[in-house]
Amino acid sequence: MKREIKLLSIVIVTLLFYNCGENIKPQNEKNNILALDEIRKEPKVKEAIITDANVLYVSVEDDGTKRDGYADYLCEILREKNATTNWVKVIKVNSANDLNAENAYGVLLGESHCEN
Repeated sequence: MKREIKLLSIVIVTLLFYNCGENIKPQNEKNNILALDEIRKEPKVKEAIITDANVLYVSVEDDGTKRDGYADYLCEILREKNATTNWVKVIKVNSANDLNAENAYGVLLGESHCEN
């Protein structure tokens, strides 16, 4: 009898753990999408994506200013929407092929690591 109760307890705990994990991921994805939708409404933003590495890339026109402060502002939107994305990189629009491109996304104008 004790063996059956122990086995049943293990099964219940396993199911609860599995189901909790399944529910977290869709909510996180939903929050990231909500944040991305909000960020795309920003007047300065030309394009915005969240990569598989969970980095938000936002392209803007280069007006010659550093965009770290703007990246900080975008972090605020991510926090408000409870997004899991916690790194923002602001890049120059249409600069993917530029010689000064940081990576395949373009020339880095500013960035911020969002603190929770």
